[in-house]
Amino acid sequence: MKKLIELIPTKYHSVYNVQLNLQEQTRYIGKVDIASEGTFLSDRKQKHIFRKTNSLGINHSLLVDESIPFKWIVIDFEGRKLVTSRLYFLTHSQCFQFGNKGFELQCFLPLELFGIQKAREFEAAQTLNLFQEVA
Repeated sequence: MKKLIELIPTKYHSVYNVQLNLQEQTRYIGKVDIASEGTFLSDRKQKHIFRKTNSLGINHSLLVDESIPFKWIVIDFEGRKLVTSRLYFLTHSQCFQFGNKGFELQCFLPLELFGIQKAREFEAAQTLNLFQEVA
């Protein structure tokens, strides 16, 4: 049985296509560039908005799989770059699994919560908290 998430090599040594293996289909949901701290890159359109929370979703398995090395998330949304960190996305999103259509668990972050400054401040606070716990 195939893993739910697979990384497929591209012609660039640090860039992989992210393949989602569902029961009925296979989809490519973005790319991961493992250079430096790693970045998950994806394109989304207005039709991908979860209207109930005005948010965009990412596969939960991708977000929690520590064997896939990325810290940053960059979503090209209708020509705008929405940036956040993986940890910020995980801690500030809501997870949903829709209906009986075989959709996977997805985590949704509201559009207003994206922003590299918010993510950096959150990451810095987490690091500070970690040092305080050790002391």
